[in-house]
Amino acid sequence: MKWKNIDAGAGYYYITATLTEWLPLLVRDDIRRAVCYEIKLALRRCGASVSAFVIMPDHLHMVVYLPEGGQMHEFCKCWRGRSARMIIDMLTVQNDRESLDVMARHANGGCKYAAWKEQVRALAITRDATLQQKIDYIHANPVRRGLVDIPADWPHSSFSWYECGEAVALPVTAPAV
Repeated sequence: MKWKNIDAGAGYYYITATLTEWLPLLVRDDIRRAVCYEIKLALRRCGASVSAFVIMPDHLHMVVYLPEGGQMHEFCKCWRGRSARMIIDMLTVQNDRESLDVMARHANGGCKYAAWKEQVRALAITRDATLQQKIDYIHANPVRRGLVDIPADWPHSSFSWYECGEAVALPVTAPAV
């Protein structure tokens, strides 16, 4: 059964996006910065905000607030499509044939490469307790994967913003609960 994202209107969404075949390309600064840049553009375009995020080597999680109904698909399509083109362009320039070959095997619909798995998974968050649970899950993800011992040691998340008010890769806005 294929996952179905449902736009539940204005509100918070827990979003997960995974690179094709879990390629660990997000460990690369250039690719991670390009993805963050495109997420920032999509946030501005939709008037949205990020309440929490983590960028793992091969996927990312975000809690995003979308101020109007009908924006979830637009938001995800915008940043994923643009970041996919940037990732593919970077890999092409750098002649990363191995990664491009993996992406070529998953291409469809006239595309030559597929940087991201078919679609993001977006789940509407309707309860404050669920919102906090997702934020905690996001911040603990690098620890669960064995990448660090404590969330504060993972530099690619919003944890430092919550704990110390430090600037992080994406603009963070605390949820209004």
